[in-house]
Amino acid sequence: MKEILNDYNITITPALESTDVIVYCNSYGDGTEPILKSCEELNCLPFHLVVISKIDWDADMSPYPADKVISKYDNFEGNADEYLKWMLTSLIPHCEKLLRVDNPRRILLGYSMSGLFSLYAMYRTDKFAAYISASGSLWYPDFDDFVISHEPMTKAPVYLSIGDKECISKNIYLQTTIEKTQNIFEHYKVQGHVTHFELNPGNHFIDGDLRQAKGIKWAIAALRKESDMELHHDA
Repeated sequence: MKEILNDYNITITPALESTDVIVYCNSYGDGTEPILKSCEELNCLPFHLVVISKIDWDADMSPYPADKVISKYDNFEGNADEYLKWMLTSLIPHCEKLLRVDNPRRILLGYSMSGLFSLYAMYRTDKFAAYISASGSLWYPDFDDFVISHEPMTKAPVYLSIGDKECISKNIYLQTTIEKTQNIFEHYKVQGHVTHFELNPGNHFIDGDLRQAKGIKWAIAALRKESDMELHHDA
């Protein structure tokens, strides 16, 4: 199911089995099919998938303004708050009306800049049940300081991954990618999040769909474990 909502491209793929899990994925392009294929290969539990593309990538996914630190084409305007508000007030109600899911458990998935956005969103909303940052742009200027100095609005499960060659770069910001991802992971553990860190083989441009699928599989399993614990506690 493809449509345009407020100039964004939206692809909604309902699960073939009954589920209350909806994965919202902010994507540079419509990566629906590769992600679903990788999830099938990993035997992921069922989920509905909503992919948003045709995003003003640097502007919408950046949490606050930053200088051109990667290339002369950078456009880090810091519109994440505005974009997240659109997700919460327009996108999510629209999609969940179409999917007919009551009280869904939402997972926010992102890769690269949208992986940065996924973590930032945790400090602005508690409307997602889990957050995935696959090869997230956690090199973003001062973002590690932001994480340490702010309290997230939820203790939801968090999945973090990075490629083992992503820090091989002449750029001083990209060189910090693995270190900052690991440091943020350790910080979340101390804060009491259920969290997971995965170091994948390759650079930033290898197996993006698989890396996202790994995050989805882990996040759904984490939510299922939470539900089982709640049922056991209530019994």
